[in-house]
Amino acid sequence: MATISPPRPTLEDSFARQGELLDGWGDLGMQIGALEAQRAELLAERLDMLAQERSLEPGSDEIAFRSMCAEYAAAGHIPPTTAATHITGAWALARLFPGTLASLASGAISKRHADVIVAAAPNVSGDPDAVRLRAEYEQQVLPFAENDTAARTRTHARGVAAALHPEGMSEQHRRARTERSVTVKSDGDGMAVLTAILPELLAYAIHDRLTAMAADVTQARPEGRRRPRRSTLEKIRAERDAALAEQTPFDPEPPIDLENEFRNSMAKPAPWEKSAAENSASDENAASDGDSASDGDASPIDATDQYFDEYIDDVHSDGDADADTETLFHDSTPMHDGYGALEYDTRTRDQLRADILADLLLTTTPTSVTTTALGSVKATVQITISASTLAGDDDAMAELNGHGPMTPDAARILAGRAGSWDRAFLDPRGMVVETDNYVPTAGMKRFLRARDQHCRFPGCRAPAHRCQIDHNHDHAKGGPTALCNLCLFCTSHHPLKHPDVDARDRWTAKQLDDGVILWTSPLGRNYTDEAPLRVMFV
Repeated sequence: MATISPPRPTLEDSFARQGELLDGWGDLGMQIGALEAQRAELLAERLDMLAQERSLEPGSDEIAFRSMCAEYAAAGHIPPTTAATHITGAWALARLFPGTLASLASGAISKRHADVIVAAAPNVSGDPDAVRLRAEYEQQVLPFAENDTAARTRTHARGVAAALHPEGMSEQHRRARTERSVTVKSDGDGMAVLTAILPELLAYAIHDRLTAMAADVTQARPEGRRRPRRSTLEKIRAERDAALAEQTPFDPEPPIDLENEFRNSMAKPAPWEKSAAENSASDENAASDGDSASDGDASPIDATDQYFDEYIDDVHSDGDADADTETLFHDSTPMHDGYGALEYDTRTRDQLRADILADLLLTTTPTSVTTTALGSVKATVQITISASTLAGDDDAMAELNGHGPMTPDAARILAGRAGSWDRAFLDPRGMVVETDNYVPTAGMKRFLRARDQHCRFPGCRAPAHRCQIDHNHDHAKGGPTALCNLCLFCTSHHPLKHPDVDARDRWTAKQLDDGVILWTSPLGRNYTDEAPLRVMFV
């Protein structure tokens, strides 16, 4: 029996429902935070009981703790080491950082935020001023965590910890470097996970170099042998339609039709999908024409190739190709499996990084077995270090912009090989307010890279050298090319505010005082992003 579809919802109804879903999701997150706080308190109380019971039995603590962790691991179906981490982390959260626990219980932060605050705290054990240092650390980090992501909170917390207790932070870095290693374990299906524990600076330098080399390989692909595949949303729509075809008439009606929202990227077959007749015809033409020049209509660069080239240009300049690189080719494209050559190189950015890493490690010889390649790093990163530390007058921690503290020795090595210098002046809060050598365009770029450090969309951490400079108020509509109207956006978030984006998807960005960016979503919700402070140098 045919069913009558309900009337299509209006745009206002759709936005109202979207708002309800967003609010419901946020409310559940707050409830989850409150429950996580209760779980942490229970684990902390259990560890307190163990300490009290075994205080009069020297030598029994380790076995008792191991037994307790095994019990929780068995009950929770988790490894004993994971149970031990949960218990010790919960105790530190509940007993050393009560303000963070209260914020978690109120839903102001997530469990992930709380874990980051505890993990990044300075190691002040044994310090006579430990209580004050922890309280000051929490006082500076917690308000930041309540208004930003866990990833950005980690960077901020590391800076605060290094500023409050630089001696302890430097010692922590030295101890951590002794744990560097390379391990491998099977991952099934003939694959394995190769894990390298390296100093943070070297790890990011390696990843950046692999990304740049992968972009070069992608750009070198011949024209006509590359084109985008179906978008992820198209695939989701196809799966939804297939599932709906199997539903009974009593199942709920499908969501609103999204057909007009997406471009059909399947209109033209890929080169390797030609029919036998087409291939035969092209072979005959090739045999009769010989090496004669084409009339110009044999293999023009079609719109899809131009789209792909634009995408690759964006990725090459941005480097942040982690965003959906898996959706670059048709499902029918023969994918490269990592072995040998393939006529059509369809590897994704992640696959290219893995292949290049294997190629470099297996076909080169180390120049030295006593040092790392730190002196060879020509990093496109920003490192902030005080003049007194650079001169060797003190050993205060430097800052790897967007990531956190780094040892002054490593910063001095890179600084000694730098081709140019940018001096930044900070206000009492740690905000960059000026750079010297200020000249139009170049000076502004230096200022923005120093101030913003990363993409200024809330939560995004794409580094400054992979971002584009945006006029918050469109230059074509009178927006000035001034620092108060400029900031950095990555190529994933910059297009969200373009005027050619559908109004139902378009965001707006406005710069307020002190470089604060006010984003307004299509639903009319406001989100702010503040320029990161240089807390280590205040």
